Amino acid sequence: MPEFTRTLFVCLLLALPAGLAAPRRSVPLVHTTDLYHPPMDPDDYVDLATVFGLPELDLRAVILDADARMVEGTFSPGDAPREPGFVPVMQLAYLTGRSVAAAIGPLARLRSPQDAALDRPRREQAGIELLLRTLRQSPEPVVVTVLGSARIVTAAFNRDPELLRRKVKSVVVNAGSSAGKANEYNVVIDVNAYVGLFRSGLPIDWYPCVGESTDWNSPEAGAEHNAFWKAPQRELFRDLPVPLMAWFVHGMTGNLRGDLLRALQEEGRGAAAAAVRADTRYLWSTASLVVAAGRTLAKTPAGWRFVPAGEVPAGAETQTLALDPVSVTIADDGSTRWQPAPPGSRVRLFRRVPGPVHTAAMTEALNALLRAIPAD
Repeated sequence: MPEFTRTLFVCLLLALPAGLAAPRRSVPLVHTTDLYHPPMDPDDYVDLATVFGLPELDLRAVILDADARMVEGTFSPGDAPREPGFVPVMQLAYLTGRSVAAAIGPLARLRSPQDAALDRPRREQAGIELLLRTLRQSPEPVVVTVLGSARIVTAAFNRDPELLRRKVKSVVVNAGSSAGKANEYNVVIDVNAYVGLFRSGLPIDWYPCVGESTDWNSPEAGAEHNAFWKAPQRELFRDLPVPLMAWFVHGMTGNLRGDLLRALQEEGRGAAAAAVRADTRYLWSTASLVVAAGRTLAKTPAGWRFVPAGEVPAGAETQTLALDPVSVTIADDGSTRWQPAPPGSRVRLFRRVPGPVHTAAMTEALNALLRAIPAD
């Protein structure tokens, strides 16, 4: 390269923003989620926005983990029918200018841990086929989230285990109990799927939702290996772009108006928005998405932020979001036993330092992440 050209190249490189000169890691991601409209639990809306807010996550597909009892409104007495969350996925893709493939998985439980769900209706095959197709087309291994039951991933594994062994970098499992109990919701919704996933031998990053108790107001709910935390929505949603706030309002209130794009311009203010901000949000999956993106919870001059690992300021205070190798045995009823294992184990268990500092840091960092989503 001639000296003049080399000098010009270096000058242009130095003139680029830091993020362009050294691109951040790209993590191919398939997001499986039990997102409904109206919501079964509005945490799924916050989780989807978190995925969109982490540019390291190269979102290849959103696969909706719907259950027949939720869709029919028969899950519990007085329940109402819920639509699988195609509407919020497409609205958020529109707001952020992205194209996202979406499909639905089987509505009924797997009949056994080996069930491939091949006999389900055609429309319920789309989610499994989308996962398999995305893996086949990806030149590199893909991270797959499980925010709900493991039905889609386990059925896909039972159809093509070698493909998943080659192309799944990790299954990020937000389910189960760190105390071994089998009564956690995401396990109960499809026990065979959960058992089949843990017996598959796939690499699993495990973020248990509960420990001994499902009382979310007990101190034990925020134990060391549980991913649960909660925050006031007035803090989580502070100063959001109005269209993004409208997206949360539209989804969390179960608004069924048909002009889905106009709603994103009109629902971000007023009484409905104020009511949403007044609520408290229980969350289980934030840490798993942040860690999958390779970020650290660190205190910066601007406050607590989810910072790319290579950009954490020297000497900055951090909050632990760790994964430790463990070995896990699982019974047919979905109950588990785990113990520490040497590095290289196929399962890694979440660990944090619980307490008010962790909760405050997570709240401030997630708000900053949501505020930065380009949804104006």
